[in-house]
Amino acid sequence: MVPQECRRTSITVDPVALLKREHGMILNQLAMIETAMSPRSVGSGEAKGTDQGTLRELLQFFTGPVEVHFKREEVLVGDLQRILGRKQEEQEQFQSFLDEHRTLKADATAVMRKLRRKRADGRDSPALKSLGGLRTLNADLRALIRRYRGHISCEERMLFVLAEMRLTAEQKRQISRRMLQV
Repeated sequence: MVPQECRRTSITVDPVALLKREHGMILNQLAMIETAMSPRSVGSGEAKGTDQGTLRELLQFFTGPVEVHFKREEVLVGDLQRILGRKQEEQEQFQSFLDEHRTLKADATAVMRKLRRKRADGRDSPALKSLGGLRTLNADLRALIRRYRGHISCEERMLFVLAEMRLTAEQKRQISRRMLQV
């Protein structure tokens, strides 16, 4: 007989709770980007430019690691589509969540490219000036932040509520296992 402490245990995580926690982390990243976009003051109290290094580091999350979250949501969407067997127009609504993920990642990548064109001394490089300069970069960042927040709000109001209402405990366990393998 195998001792109790050596037995293989399975971790069960509520898939919706996991995705909501990840949404919280994403929202925190967005708030940190907003903070990094704010002019900071130096010892004299004089306003200094945006902290571009920090912005680049924070924005990197949205061009790479956020993909794990998107893949986990794909697992949930795919199973909901299959389990609920909805009509074509309702299937398209599920698909719109996944399409929005690709758009969000593409937008973050485009903003990152612009940010990389910014000179270390805070001035616009000729390449960035041709794209509208810092003002356009900040507008693009703010638009990306608004879009992410809207997307998260929509998922939580529609997708997650539907999952909580319609999935059985066993279905949630199966989805959870697949999500944790991503």
